[in-house]
Amino acid sequence: ESVFAVPGLGRLAQEAVAGRDTPLLLGIILVSAVLVILINLLVDLAYAVLDPRVGAGEASA
Repeated sequence: ESVFAVPGLGRLAQEAVAGRDTPLLLGIILVSAVLVILINLLVDLAYAVLDPRVGAGEASA
């Protein structure tokens, strides 16, 4: 963000902390957490499609 001088979520979060804007900060954290969860889910599904050894079969522990 600071390299390209483009405002983004990092700067917005920093301003929310500095301005004690709790709802905005919680919103940023919530959206970030949901994005991480969705991306992990998509990656797990892609692994199952691309690699047949990684399936929903029985666990072989």
